Amino acid sequence: MYSRVGNGAKLAIVVCGSLDNGLPGRGKEYWIHDCSAATMNLLLAAHAQGLGAVWTGVFPGEDRIAAVREILSIPDGYMPLNVIPVGYPAENPPAKDKWNPAKIHYDKW
Repeated sequence: MYSRVGNGAKLAIVVCGSLDNGLPGRGKEYWIHDCSAATMNLLLAAHAQGLGAVWTGVFPGEDRIAAVREILSIPDGYMPLNVIPVGYPAENPPAKDKWNPAKIHYDKW
């Protein structure tokens, strides 16, 4: 695994998208949005249960995609977006304050 945080996890969830479903043309790329929304819901649900979980990227790294496909025998037509290690957090650091009002724009950029 590429993420040190996942090394001790007892569970990992791989979120995959179907490349064969979706809208024609560029609409096929919506699998990324669908899987991203599903991943965020999964992360929020894990947190609500007192679990730690983190999004570790797979797509678009070709070496990572190949490794995850091989390990899990993911068939063609499905693309792994990420791996989410899940477990009980070893520590609970305070939340980072990333609020910056200069990044808020009203009516125009």
